[in-house]
Amino acid sequence: MRTLLLNLLAGFRLATFQRVTADRFHVSILQLVLLSGIEFALGVGVDYLDLEGAGTFNASFVLHALASITLTLGVAALLAAWARTPALLLGYAVAATAMAPAVFAYAYASRTMWTMLDLDQNPAWAWVWIIGWPLIIGVLLMRAANLWAPLNMGTRAAMTAFLMAVVAAGLWLLPREEAWYPASPETETLGIGRHEALLYQQAGLLDQSLNRLQPQRPNVPDLYFVGFAGYGWQDVFMKEVNTVRALFDSRFDTRGRSVVLINNTKATAGVPIASTTALQRVLDRVGALLDPEEDVLFLFVTSHGSTDPAYISVNNDGLDLTQLTPGRLKTALDATPIKWKVIVVSACYSGGFIPALRDEHTLVITASSADRNSFGCDDSNSMTDFGRAYFEEALNKTRSFTAAFEMAKKRIAEREKVEGLTPSQPQMAMGNQFAAHWQGRFD
Repeated sequence: MRTLLLNLLAGFRLATFQRVTADRFHVSILQLVLLSGIEFALGVGVDYLDLEGAGTFNASFVLHALASITLTLGVAALLAAWARTPALLLGYAVAATAMAPAVFAYAYASRTMWTMLDLDQNPAWAWVWIIGWPLIIGVLLMRAANLWAPLNMGTRAAMTAFLMAVVAAGLWLLPREEAWYPASPETETLGIGRHEALLYQQAGLLDQSLNRLQPQRPNVPDLYFVGFAGYGWQDVFMKEVNTVRALFDSRFDTRGRSVVLINNTKATAGVPIASTTALQRVLDRVGALLDPEEDVLFLFVTSHGSTDPAYISVNNDGLDLTQLTPGRLKTALDATPIKWKVIVVSACYSGGFIPALRDEHTLVITASSADRNSFGCDDSNSMTDFGRAYFEEALNKTRSFTAAFEMAKKRIAEREKVEGLTPSQPQMAMGNQFAAHWQGRFD
């Protein structure tokens, strides 16, 4: 056991670019087997953490692990022949396998950062990962090889390139086996499926929400609030839309004239899901209740966003739902008699919605420009960064939607500068007639 711990410690020093020599490793076939067992256990454990709900072990993962060990030994044999150093064969295999815990930590940390910064919506960052990960692992494996065969700079560069190619091939060419299969519905229950139950509820839930909406009051400029939380796999969007609705009900007198659509498995018991069809029905109902000349619609959409083409992610527990594009939202609004509109879209690349939605009677606000990320889409948050700055901080100080935007824009820029983030550049487009008609009330 002590020898195994020493090998793991030496592997950690190697993987963290600390000084280490070959004599710090205890090389034997037994140690390679034990280290491979630890690597296998880490793979099983990490995949289990990624599992949502129940699951069953995938026996093919054992074959995948054996293939990985075979690949390591094959590469070690090639490097030993290349360097004409027989000791490199087993020495490289032990050292490379001893680095496994640190490599798993690197992978988990990079994936966590990727999710926190919402980089999956940016194709440029995907290429950084595609190139960067094989480079990092290739350099670490080269350090392992260099312990047993001091090489000149040219040979090290050639071997590093070879090892990078091996890592890239393993990532993109070899089949990826997960250690666990998600439990199928049949293994969970023989009763009604969760999607079927959810779908049967929707008509009643939506009707209940629409029936609660009150008609506009004559000679009173009423504000109708509609909230749409599109992405169901993270709680932050559900929390945000509920917080904003509560703010508008208390501060802008929308109680009885507000409705939310939410995608989240925790909200399906009493709230209609956020789908483009449900949104169209809500907008139709609001259009029938308000006075087009006297009242205003405030539509708040929060979710993940994408670019080229621009759309808002609409996803609820794997249901095949229609994504919300600028064109679809514009068509849904144009089908109603609603004239005066404030539309706030909080998502990455949300500035891409402005060209389709802007007109003389509309104020459009977005959390970012068409080519920038917004931030804060993480389950540890109760609101996104833009939502907190605009609604929770600015609109609690002013009733002007435009003044609140300027306050939030400044606050966001300051935070992003301190945190070293690429500026999200929130956007605003206001129609001239909207500004003239609502001056001093909502502008």
